[in-house]
Amino acid sequence: LSRRNIYIGMYDILSIDEKSQTVRVEPLASMGQISRSLISRGWILPVVPELDDLTVGGLIMGFGVETSSHKYGLFQYICESFDIVTAEGKLLHCSASENTELFHLIPWSHGTLGFLVAAELKIIPAKKFVRVAYFPKTQLDTLTEAFDAASRNTEDNAYVEALTYSRDRGV
Repeated sequence: LSRRNIYIGMYDILSIDEKSQTVRVEPLASMGQISRSLISRGWILPVVPELDDLTVGGLIMGFGVETSSHKYGLFQYICESFDIVTAEGKLLHCSASENTELFHLIPWSHGTLGFLVAAELKIIPAKKFVRVAYFPKTQLDTLTEAFDAASRNTEDNAYVEALTYSRDRGV
């Protein structure tokens, strides 16, 4: 028995609704594609993945843990709705108010509950500039204390990241 891949070109941005602050995309839409489309209109995803090639479907159906925000949480927390096709061939719209249980089960399900065909994601206004500040640390406890304090300060810090170079050196 040979395996054959089926090409499914579901990589489009279906709509950007600035009034409801959402973008509706197909599962193979990449983060780079979405970011470029949104930024040109003054918007951005609240949780921005590190790699442009990551897809919405992969982040939702897989773990997407490489993508998180101290302010907005994991990638699934910016998802407003999912459209899936079930094994029975039914198209279901799932949100916090419709097919609620399924809506909460879809993230991290690896496609076991159905085939994802669309997702609606929250968007926020993009800022023109981001201030970047580096604070070198030479002890693990001072690095973790600084990271904790910066993460709790959601008013001033839109993004927080810590890089460690060794057990006692980081920024």
